[in-house]
Amino acid sequence: MAQPNEVDEATIRQLLAAFEVAMADCNAADRSVDAVSGSTPWHGEAAVRYMQELQNWRGGLAQVRNGLEQLRAAMTQHLQVSGNAEQESASHAKWYQP
Repeated sequence: MAQPNEVDEATIRQLLAAFEVAMADCNAADRSVDAVSGSTPWHGEAAVRYMQELQNWRGGLAQVRNGLEQLRAAMTQHLQVSGNAEQESASHAKWYQP
């Protein structure tokens, strides 16, 4: 069982699954905004400002996706490194057993 300041493999795997769900939600939101942006029935200054704000929102969403991807990559790397360290420790422990 993990201590309060430790993260175990199961927790990391749950976190990675949550990242996948969050990324799917981001992609679904982006597709919805894309569909709405193509169906703007009005023209003129209001339409131009609306489209600009949608682009700003999508830029923010791209930053969120980038952050999620960086966190996912870091957690995946941590999982691999800790798994390798655990495997190596177990290997060394077997060498010392009588």
